[in-house]
Parts: sequence; C-alpha cells; structure tokens
Amino acid sequence: MKFRNFHAIHFLGWFLFYPFISCTTDVEKDFPSENEKKSEAKVLSREASAGSQLLTDGSQYEGEMLSGLPNGHGNKSFANGDEYEGQFRKGLRHGHGTHRYKTDNLLERYVGMWSNDEWDGYGKLVLKDGSRVVGKWNRSRLNYGDYEGSDGEVRSGKWSGNWDMLNEGFFKNAYGTEFSGIFNQQGEYDNGYIKKPNGDRYIGEFYNNAYHGKGILEKLDGTLYVGGFSQNVYEGVGVLKENGGSVYSGQFVEGLPHGYGIQKDTSGVGYTGNWIKGLKDGIGTIDFGDGSSFVGQFSDGLAVDGQYDWGDGRISNAYQDENGNWLDR
Repeated sequence: MKFRNFHAIHFLGWFLFYPFISCTTDVEKDFPSENEKKSEAKVLSREASAGSQLLTDGSQYEGEMLSGLPNGHGNKSFANGDEYEGQFRKGLRHGHGTHRYKTDNLLERYVGMWSNDEWDGYGKLVLKDGSRVVGKWNRSRLNYGDYEGSDGEVRSGKWSGNWDMLNEGFFKNAYGTEFSGIFNQQGEYDNGYIKKPNGDRYIGEFYNNAYHGKGILEKLDGTLYVGGFSQNVYEGVGVLKENGGSVYSGQFVEGLPHGYGIQKDTSGVGYTGNWIKGLKDGIGTIDFGDGSSFVGQFSDGLAVDGQYDWGDGRISNAYQDENGNWLDR
C-alpha cells in the first residue's frame, strides 16, 4: 500500500525529534587481505624457530617459537579441548587466527584478528545455534557490526560491547518488525522509526519499547496522529486525522479527546469546546458550515441547552434528543 503521508511524517520527524543515523555496516569488505595477513606473519615469524612444546597451562603447542614462547604461526590445543590455529606473539594469540570453542555453551568459533589473546580488529564470531556476528572488535567487545540470528533476527550498527546490546542502528525480528534508530542502555527502543507487521509506521520517542513521548503514527487504514503518547496511546496535546477525514486538534487522555479541543468533519461541520472521554461535554460551539451555529451546554455528546442561530436573523433555544435530532424548547 502506498504510504500516503510518509513524506510529511518524515519531514516533521526531523524537526520534532533529534536525528539518528542507521549505522548499518558492511564489515566483510574490511577484513584484512591475504597480503596483510602474510605481512603480519612475517613480522611475528622473524627469528622464530619451529617446535613443539607442552606449555605450563597444560596446552599443547606446535609451531614457530621464540625464547620458548609461541611466536609466529602455530597450532595450540588447550587443556579444555579448545583449538587455535593462527598467529602468536610472545605466547599470546596475536594477528589473524581461528579459535574453535569445544566446551563453551554459547561460542562455536571466532575467525579474525587478535591482539594479546583478545578479539581485536575485524572478525567473525559463530555461535552454537548458528547465529553469526561479523564486525570490528576492540578487546573482545563489539564496536560495529552485523548480527544474523538463527531465528531470522537481524541487527546492524553500533554496539555497546556485546552482540545482544545494539546501541544505534537497524533491527528486524523474525515477525517482520523493523526499527531504525537509537537504543537505550537496556537494549530497548529509545528514539527512531519503526514499521510494524500490520503496516503501522511510527517515528518518535519510546519507553519500554512502546510509543511514549512525542511522535507521529500512521496506521494502515490511513489514520494519522501527531502529538503526545503514553504507552502506545494518545496522551497530551495532539492532532488526529481519522481515516474518514474528520480532524481533531486538542487534548487527549487515555487515547480519547478529553479537555479542550476542536473537531471538524468532511461536511464542514465543526465543534469547538470541552470534551470528556471522547464525547462533547461542557460548554461548546457547533458551526454547521452553512451560516448556522449553536452555542451552549453539552453532555455525553449531545447538546442539552443553548441558543441555535439559524443564520438568517432567527435565534431560538434548542437542544438535541437522544437520537441527535435538534428540537426547540
């Protein structure tokens, strides 16, 4: 379905809310080239000699060594069953290498750059369930990258350290919900744009993953709302355009017009005045759009007492019956 008001929403969103940038990355292209790997290997292998040794931590090492320590390229079998093949420096994994985790309940393998026994640089992490994380690491913490879950979930952008804590970027779950924007410290939506599987689109502020604060919502049926939200419902001051064409501008409480507000329908009839729980209630004015009008008291959506101006000089006391018909007193 064509998103009729998307351009207007997009335009208003940039002025109502602070900007955010989707930090999607293409980290695969930034992996070190084979020449870079060979260059690093030459540096580590300089003055090293091949050997095999049982290390003090119980692991078995075979490869290049320097001063009794792994240095250069080698293979290390850890006491817990883990295996590493790649580059070393002064006994530590350093450079490019592959570590296979045998006893870890979460990790399957890491392939990429290392620094002093930590993931550091570009690398790929594969989890036991088949999920993959590709990105740039700093001391075993993910800075930028892409996560592809085995359940179809996708996350991409700037991370706060772990691959389950996206800071800023793009998120899509297996049900089709898509979000682009900023996440809070708990990993929940904070500010951004979301598209729901039912076709609803929202841009604005969030709390507990719900629309909360200032925002703009367009529903699949064409209903458009701009204003305040509280836990997914209209709250505060806002403008609501119904799919039938009527427009309400004013105060909302728990999703309904409540307080002072102005409504106008497609026929040109407009109401200005007080509302209670979505109904005209209190003092208000109806302008019928043909020169006639009513000013008076309303209750439960109906006029109960006031003056009807016919627009031709005649004024009479009037009210509405339970069916909305106008009657003279």
